[in-house]
Amino acid sequence: EDPLQVPDALFDDRFADNPLVADDPHIRFYAGAPLVLADGTKAGTLCVLDHRPRALDPEQLAELERLAALVSAELETPATD
Repeated sequence: EDPLQVPDALFDDRFADNPLVADDPHIRFYAGAPLVLADGTKAGTLCVLDHRPRALDPEQLAELERLAALVSAELETPATD
């Protein structure tokens, strides 16, 4: 349920061999926060990517979590025509 942050995907065993890291678009940074519905279902991830290594500071990470919560709530909002 916590966000995942990968400051440099080239040096992370989970990502280094990924074609999106090794080849175009050469992703280096990844941060993702889970989209969790009210019943606990994990519907996906809100993520940010960059072609440069970086790290989010605590405020930026909190903002990513806040945005993920908004997206989760939006996913549960009934559609209107």
